[in-house]
Amino acid sequence: MNDNTGMELPRRQFAKAMTAAGIAWTVPGPGVFAAGSDTVRVAMIGCGDRGTVDAVYCLKSAPGVELVAIADLFQDKVDAAMEKLRKEVPDQVKVKPERIFLGFDAYRKVLALDDVHMVMLLTPPGFRPEMVAAAVEAGKHMFVEKPGAVDPVGIRSLMQSSKRAAEKGLSLVVGTQQRYAPQYLEVIQRIRDGQIGALTHLEALWIGDMELWHYADRKPEWSDMEWQVRCWPFFTWLSGDHYVEQLVHNLDVVNWAADAVPVVCHGLGGRQVRTGPQFGNIFDHFAVRYEYQNGLTMFGLATQIRSITTRVGNVLHGTKGTAHVNRGVASIVGEKPWEFNGNPSSGDLEMHAALIRSIREKKPINEGLRLAEATMTGIIGRMSAYTGRALKWDWAMNASKLNLRPEKIAMGPIPVEPVAIPGRTPLI
Repeated sequence: MNDNTGMELPRRQFAKAMTAAGIAWTVPGPGVFAAGSDTVRVAMIGCGDRGTVDAVYCLKSAPGVELVAIADLFQDKVDAAMEKLRKEVPDQVKVKPERIFLGFDAYRKVLALDDVHMVMLLTPPGFRPEMVAAAVEAGKHMFVEKPGAVDPVGIRSLMQSSKRAAEKGLSLVVGTQQRYAPQYLEVIQRIRDGQIGALTHLEALWIGDMELWHYADRKPEWSDMEWQVRCWPFFTWLSGDHYVEQLVHNLDVVNWAADAVPVVCHGLGGRQVRTGPQFGNIFDHFAVRYEYQNGLTMFGLATQIRSITTRVGNVLHGTKGTAHVNRGVASIVGEKPWEFNGNPSSGDLEMHAALIRSIREKKPINEGLRLAEATMTGIIGRMSAYTGRALKWDWAMNASKLNLRPEKIAMGPIPVEPVAIPGRTPLI
């Protein structure tokens, strides 16, 4: 079960390619920036609530950043985003009417704009791999929201795009903002320094209620596709399920602490509370056990069930103590207790500032492999829970043919895939 050979080779090959591309990283990317202060022109691709928040953070993160183009499927989403942006960062919104694009091909029209230096890829993750690939070929720096894909086919595409971005000297910063938050940085450093001893087991927790995700009542004029895209969190082909879309933050943290990816997992889950058709085809609870190659175990727990006791964050256990960290606090209990006494942060502003700085200083940051690994950790957990089968990382990464993308991406009819049933849903 713990044979990891099939996983390590492609991971080493990818890391080697990234290192080899270090020479390319010194080559200026798109745009010429003098003294680290010239205007960086940004475009939004996707105008949802979280994406608009990302854009606000980006525009606030450094002076001289302007929003010059927007793409989305729906005009009302564009209007809502523009209203918020003009309220929050009015002087930096420079979007002319002719630079607002609608439709499934709108992102390609944005990528064709020569004066756009960086694109923010903020659409539902089911569209992420193709958009990252197109942005790389267009030579654009990128902010890429998490997760990076919803299935193994998409993960392999994302990894290839990340490698290509490194070769072209493009920044690819991803929405796992805890990596920039001071409380997370300090607790990870203390773990590296041995303050909790050798790691024994890890916890990734998003035991939450369902208030965060709201479904929209379907309007008679909406086609199947419009309904699913507008309610994208509830459809696995668009979101990856909440285990992937939401818990990916905490899964990234445990991989960060372990400095590795798991080699096998066994998951359970189901749909007990949210059973109506308005909730699409995702589960409402998951529990997944992972093993790393050195015997380290990790537990991923995620729910979206109202009126339960909630807990969101990470617990990292070692032989000499236990670390607790979330977006508000960090602490260690055990032989060497410690409590973070700085100013905690979500990491969002720092993340976007780092991206803008990397563009201006021509020192690209490439986090594509990290996004692929964190996302794949979630995907294999979901696949195991959906099928009831224990699952090896190397098989999923290299052999799984699971591709959730519909054959036709267009407004119109698209059936809802049945809810997975462990023991009956096939492992593909």
